[in-house]
Amino acid sequence: MSKNASDNLPTHTDIENWLISYVSQLLEIEPIKIDTQVSFNEYGLDSSAAIVLTGDLQEFIGSELDPTLLFDYPTIDALANYIVKIE
Repeated sequence: MSKNASDNLPTHTDIENWLISYVSQLLEIEPIKIDTQVSFNEYGLDSSAAIVLTGDLQEFIGSELDPTLLFDYPTIDALANYIVKIE
C-alpha cells in the first residue's frame, strides 16, 4: 500500500483499491467489473454487510469510522473521497 509521504496515511487510490477488492470478493465478481460510481446498495450490500465492511475498513485505515458511513457516502468513490478528507 502506498501512503501519503507527509502523514503515512492511505491515499484515495489505496482506499478505493481496498474497497474494490473487498466488494469483489464479497460478491464473487471480478474487480474490473466494480464501478466506483455504483452505489453499495445497487451491488446488493445490505445493512449488516455495510457494518462489517465499515469495521474492516477501520482496521485498514487505522481510524474509527461511523457504522452508518456507507449510507452517507454510498459509492466507493464517495467513501474514499470522504475518508481522505477526514484523515
